[in-house]
Amino acid sequence: MKILIVTTYGFDPAFPSRPEQIQARALVRRGHGVIAHEYRDLRYPGQTHRHEWLSGGLPVHRAPTYGFFAPEALLRLLSADRPDVIHLHHMRSLLGFQTVLAARQLGIPTVLTIHGLLHDGDLVADRERPLEAPLRYNNLLTTPEQLLYRLATGAHPRRALRNYLIHAPLHWVDQVVALSHSERELLIRIKVKPERIRVLPNAVDLPTSTAEPNYDRPEPMVLFIGQLVPRKGFDLLARAIPAVVDAIPAARFIFVSHNRAGEAELRQIVAAAGVADRLELRGRVSEAEKLELLGRAAVVVVPSRYEGFGIPLIEALLAGAPVVTSDVMANNEVVAHEYSGLLTPYADVPALAAAIVRLLEDRALASRLAAQGRREVVARYGADRLAAQLEALYRSLKHAAT
Repeated sequence: MKILIVTTYGFDPAFPSRPEQIQARALVRRGHGVIAHEYRDLRYPGQTHRHEWLSGGLPVHRAPTYGFFAPEALLRLLSADRPDVIHLHHMRSLLGFQTVLAARQLGIPTVLTIHGLLHDGDLVADRERPLEAPLRYNNLLTTPEQLLYRLATGAHPRRALRNYLIHAPLHWVDQVVALSHSERELLIRIKVKPERIRVLPNAVDLPTSTAEPNYDRPEPMVLFIGQLVPRKGFDLLARAIPAVVDAIPAARFIFVSHNRAGEAELRQIVAAAGVADRLELRGRVSEAEKLELLGRAAVVVVPSRYEGFGIPLIEALLAGAPVVTSDVMANNEVVAHEYSGLLTPYADVPALAAAIVRLLEDRALASRLAAQGRREVVARYGADRLAAQLEALYRSLKHAAT
C-alpha cells in the first residue's frame, strides 16, 4: 500500500523516536510505500528543509501553512502523492481540515491518531493541568450548525472558526486511534462512535539483540527525561529531591530536556531546598547519549500530571530501568503497580519521594520490576507489532471503500 502520514512536527530528524517516525519505519519494513507531509516552519532547524529523505528511504515534504490552508501539501496529495490510505497524527493540526476534506472527495480512507486529547485547549481549562478542572465537552465545535450558533450568540469569530476547523475532522475520518483505553472513553464522551475507535498505543523500536540489559545499577542516579513544563511534573520531582537526599545522601538527579521553559523554576526549587548541587540539567541529547543514561539510571521518574502516551516511559522500561510514574492516564495502563513499576498518586510529592527511596534502597525489588517492565514492553509495544495492527486496519478500510 501507499500510505501518506500527515503530521505537525513529527519528522524532525533530531528526534527519531517520535511516534510518526517509528510507525513509518516499521511500515516500510513491511514493504509499504510511506510518504510524510508536515509543516515547514523556519523557526525550527528540523523543519526548514522543504524536501528531505530520512533513513530507510522515507520522503518528507514540508509545506508552508496559511492558516488552515497549505496549497503545496494539497497539490501533492491530489497529484504526485495520492495514497491508498491517509494517517493523520495530532488533532490540532493546520493540515488536518484540508487533508480530510480532500480525502472524502477522493474516496481515500483516513485514520487519525489523537496524541493526547487533553492537550486540547478548547476542551480543557488548563493544558498543563487538565485533570484539575471539569472538561468542557460542549465547547467543541464539530458541525456547521454548531459554528453558526456559536457565532450568532456572540463568540469571537476567529476563535470559533479555529475551533470548528480543528474538531470537524474528528467526525469525518473513518477511524480514530486512541492511545489508551482512558482516551477511548473520553472520545466517546465527545460523541465519537465507539465502533470508529481503535486503541493502539505508541511503540518503540525493539533492539535486534535479545541480550538482557544490566539490572544491577548501584549508582543512585535518578533520571528525568521530558519537557520542563508543569504537565510533565518536573517541579514535583524537584520538590521530592530533599526527602530523597535525606534518605540516600549519595543520590543525584539528572534532568534531560530540549524544552527548558521551566529551568528558572527548577533551579529556584532546588536552591531554596539546599540541594542544587545534586541536580545536573542537560539540554538536547543524542539517541546514543539518551540510551546510555537510561542504561545507567537506578530509577527513571515520570511524574506527569497528564500523558497522552509517554514514549520516555516505555523507552525507560525497554532499557531495563526501574520506573516510578504517576497514577494517571495513560501511565497506569503501561505500568502495573508493584508488578512492572511503581505508581504514585496525582501530584503527591511525599509519595513520589518515598517511591524513589524505596527503589534506591531495595535493589532486588528494583531489578524485579525492571525485568518485568521490559518484558511487558517487548510483548506489547514493539514497532513491528503496531505496524501489523495498522496494516490490518488500513486493509479493512481500503476494502470497505471499494
